Amino acid sequence: MKKFVLSLTAIAAFSILASDVRGQAPAAPAAQPQRPRIALVNIAKVLREYQKANADGQNITKKRQEYIDKVRPYQEKMASLNRQLQIQQNPTEKEKLQKEALAMNRAVEDLNGEAQRVLMELTDNTVVEVYQNIKSVINDIAVTNNLDLVMCYPDGNGPEDEKKPVLAQMKLQTPALTPFYHRGMDITEVVVLTLNKRHPAPPVASTPAPMGGNVTPVGGKQ
Repeated sequence: MKKFVLSLTAIAAFSILASDVRGQAPAAPAAQPQRPRIALVNIAKVLREYQKANADGQNITKKRQEYIDKVRPYQEKMASLNRQLQIQQNPTEKEKLQKEALAMNRAVEDLNGEAQRVLMELTDNTVVEVYQNIKSVINDIAVTNNLDLVMCYPDGNGPEDEKKPVLAQMKLQTPALTPFYHRGMDITEVVVLTLNKRHPAPPVASTPAPMGGNVTPVGGKQ
């Protein structure tokens, strides 16, 4: 009789335990980690097609040419004085020519020094401005499109550039990111489009580049 009672007690305890288990809500599946959204930017293409940066570069070239034009008359005068010095026999006249040539040489050195300072400052300011503009545009595009990471890489314009030794050398030697394959991750066209809209170059006849992928560009300044 005691064994029978113990068996009934065990069955009852098992039944209660089973009902408790059946009454519990099923365990929620573990949350799957989201894959990071990563985009790529061909920084070499951005620099080639960023119109204001190209306009600023042309301004630097024009400024350099202005100094070359200023120096040229002095150089021509120095060449003439040197020719005269070679044939001048009069010591007084020769000394006069030497002093004049020395003055011309100093003028050239002064102009070269001024050109170096002006062009270096202009170049440094342009480089920093271009970098800040590109960085700001990429940041805004990343926020607008909820991207987790944007990486830049140098590359050519298309398949035809793949056969150019200079491109192959650049991609093999660069320490930065160099993707050999990606699919639907490149937002270079959007960066170029947004840059040219937000920081326009002086008015020129041009057609905006088409957007790439499904990334939304960021509007320019109001």
